[in-house]
Amino acid sequence: MSCARYSSAVEFNAEFLNIDQHDDISLGQFAHAQYTAPGRYLLDITVNQRYFGSRTLEFRAGDQADDSYVCLPEELVATFGLKPGVLRTLPRLANGQCVDLRGIDNASIKYLKNLGRLSISLPQATFEYADPNYIPPAAWSVGLNGALLDYRVIANSRESTGQSGNSRSLQSYGTAGINLDAWRLRADYQARQESVSQGNDPRGEAFQLNRLYAYRALPSIRSKLSVGEDYLNSDVFDTFALRGATLSSDDRMLPPNLRGYAPLISGLARTNATVTVSQQGRVLYSTTVTPGAFSIQDLNSSVQGTLDVTVREEDGTEQTFTVATAAVPFLSREGELRYKVSAGQPRLTGAGGTEPGFVAAEAAYGLARDWTLYGGLFAASGYQSNAFGIGKDLGVFGAVSGDVTTSRAKLRWNGQTVVGNSYRINYSKRFDAIGTDLRFLGYRFSDKTFTNFSQFAGDVDSYALNSGKQRYSVTVAKHFAWLSTSFSYDHSTYWDAPAADRFGLSVARSLSLGNVKNINVNLSAYQTRNSRQNDSQIYLGLTVPLGGNSMLSSNLQRSGSGSSATSVGYSHDNGEGVNYQLYGGVGDNRYVNAYIAKRASSYRANASASTDGNTYRSLTGELDSSLVATRYGVTAHGNGSNGDTRLLVSTDGVSDVAFSGQTRSNRNGYAVMDGLPSFQAYEARVNVEELPLNTEVSNPIQRLALTEGAIGYVSFATGQGHNAFVELRRGDGKPVPFGASVQDLHTNREVGIVGEVGVTYLLGIKAGAELVARWDDAGQCRLAKLPEQDVVTSVATPAQCL
Repeated sequence: MSCARYSSAVEFNAEFLNIDQHDDISLGQFAHAQYTAPGRYLLDITVNQRYFGSRTLEFRAGDQADDSYVCLPEELVATFGLKPGVLRTLPRLANGQCVDLRGIDNASIKYLKNLGRLSISLPQATFEYADPNYIPPAAWSVGLNGALLDYRVIANSRESTGQSGNSRSLQSYGTAGINLDAWRLRADYQARQESVSQGNDPRGEAFQLNRLYAYRALPSIRSKLSVGEDYLNSDVFDTFALRGATLSSDDRMLPPNLRGYAPLISGLARTNATVTVSQQGRVLYSTTVTPGAFSIQDLNSSVQGTLDVTVREEDGTEQTFTVATAAVPFLSREGELRYKVSAGQPRLTGAGGTEPGFVAAEAAYGLARDWTLYGGLFAASGYQSNAFGIGKDLGVFGAVSGDVTTSRAKLRWNGQTVVGNSYRINYSKRFDAIGTDLRFLGYRFSDKTFTNFSQFAGDVDSYALNSGKQRYSVTVAKHFAWLSTSFSYDHSTYWDAPAADRFGLSVARSLSLGNVKNINVNLSAYQTRNSRQNDSQIYLGLTVPLGGNSMLSSNLQRSGSGSSATSVGYSHDNGEGVNYQLYGGVGDNRYVNAYIAKRASSYRANASASTDGNTYRSLTGELDSSLVATRYGVTAHGNGSNGDTRLLVSTDGVSDVAFSGQTRSNRNGYAVMDGLPSFQAYEARVNVEELPLNTEVSNPIQRLALTEGAIGYVSFATGQGHNAFVELRRGDGKPVPFGASVQDLHTNREVGIVGEVGVTYLLGIKAGAELVARWDDAGQCRLAKLPEQDVVTSVATPAQCL
């Protein structure tokens, strides 16, 4: 018994084709599997069906006749995320210029000519991380040079018969920025103008430049360098505003399982309220929300420390509370060093403080068996602090860390030196098997004499009030097949001030009654107690779909003061970015509320009106938008977020190409996608179901990863042409050979294969496209200009091939 180890190519016998002239046959491109004529080709590159950009690559002749291979440069292969050992041992071709992926067992490389795509398939075991969304630093793009402006404007007019009187307010906040290579220059501003008809309210015009700073990513060491006015976001010490420089490892550059959580902020609104999230006077986020429960989850995961939340209702009342941001315990992989180093001066927001120079450093080092040692030092004139901690990755049981921080401060107002300790424990775990996410559980206890740097440098009068005693926080979410629940609790006590508590519970259920499906029931309860307020709220909501993107809703709200309100509403979404809602209800008085929102490619806007017909009337409007200026011009888009990462896409001058959400290319063929993650995989997708007539996109999905703040750029090969049924003849009158390939001259994308006597059906021909017919190894001719027609007839149109 014998087995064949080698096989020879089998050539198709042209005698089987019923063609009169056998000398006009060219089947060379089909005689050898995956053979491509040597030359340079513009290709879309995919690895395991994930897009890695467009690039011009060269096909080179192999060692044997009728054999060719694509030359893959090492800097391109490095972006695929292979294990360093695998990449290092792969064979090289052409004197080391090309990496041969065929050195990997079961690897596959295919050139799909009709799509202009190089499709690479590699075993999952060859990748450094199993997470398909992880992209190595070598593949991160710094984007385009350019400028940007993100702005949000909220206007409110309220007429009231009570003591608060009439008021008018106009507030705006946003970020202006410039990108130059890897550097980002950012300026954060907030402005407010308010007038009140009664009382001695000091509010008037105010403009504040919160930050003016520059930063850049350092991918080679997975770190970030920031210079200027910024914030010290520390894993060990407290957060405060600084003027100086910071070099730190960036968690977002780490593998997915070591990254932090973005803060989650939830609460209740009685009316169309304005929710503002700030930290030490700096507005991080502000938006309007509709009545009922709200949840804000799109804050940056790099935000740390305590956040102040204000919910201002349309009748002028406010509720305030604080939220402790969630964090993964400070852990590092074995042999990995994570660090932060800062130097500068604190930036004070009030009077009575001082601005001593300081130096702060902290680090964590991963040991064997998933242990981590970490700690830090903080030094300023008259102040020192040090911290030491240990963390452990418990595997299926989560991760835990504990540390102690010691401070020594010479108080400038009395010359006394005080020494104190602060103890902390953090724990987090995602229990996938039971669908539970214990996002954060933390406890801190501080001696009365423990002094953080903000207390030491801040206002003398607030020193005692800021002296925290205990704080413990927990955030947990559980998802059942039939029920979703979340729970949060934050408790703080102080040595010389009242305690503060924030409790939240939410339960949601989706069910069906008869033919009505997706009925949602939500029960939420919140209690806030601090020095400014003591209130509890209970909300019960019901939504019933009516079909056609319409919804009927009803809710009941009750507060601890005994007041209650009941409302019934109707909402409709037209599926094209317009949403409106109408509410009516009974509270202290009867009230009516109307809301309309529009989401477009270049802006997002909403307006609302509310009145109880007796004590107040309120109008609120909001406009969010952004501008991006690059060498491709100026493009407006829906609001970005504080100068963060975004993507400019080109559709080759074709307008009205739809992408995810409500994003569409403008009349110049450009669009901007915002809200992109930094240092993570993002897939930009064309909505092929909404493409205009006679328009096709050969690469509808593009995948890339951008550094923080980048203005990325990708081009979608968009054609708005026509199909053509032609008869191709050479200059001597003979037909182009049967089997010849008709290709785009500039991209080498195949648009048709020549049939008998030169008859060819060409697909998706762009206006003004230059085409070439190729056969054998050297035979080719360029096509003359094709007739402009969108209707394909049954008779082939004569076309000359020169």
